[in-house]
Amino acid sequence: MTTRVINRERLAWDAARVVVRVLGSDQVGRWLHEQMAARLGPEPAAALVDSRLRMWASTRLDAPQVEAGIWRAKVAELLAADPSLAAPLQELMAEATERLAYATDVRVHGEVPQPPPGPRVIDLDQHRR
Repeated sequence: MTTRVINRERLAWDAARVVVRVLGSDQVGRWLHEQMAARLGPEPAAALVDSRLRMWASTRLDAPQVEAGIWRAKVAELLAADPSLAAPLQELMAEATERLAYATDVRVHGEVPQPPPGPRVIDLDQHRR
């Protein structure tokens, strides 16, 4: 029989990075909020909403790094209080990463959205009086 050992500090950093990436997707963000509430409790789920609002309201370029640091501390506290959450959290973050790969609405904080490639059409009727 093999015993699986999870490094909680490493898991805290990995989870923090995944959470920050999830903050850029409404699709995955809603799903993660529901999953956190069900698996980890209402406090982490509420913190996810707060984090999203804080990061997207910020004009600081380092807002994602700040949120990652906050989440690293939150996850470390969560795991210190209940080490049995390590495996479910690791599975949740793996699933979130997989969902991010297929999400169609992922934004990155600090990047200016580019117009779609191709010809642009100017609607002249819009400018007539």
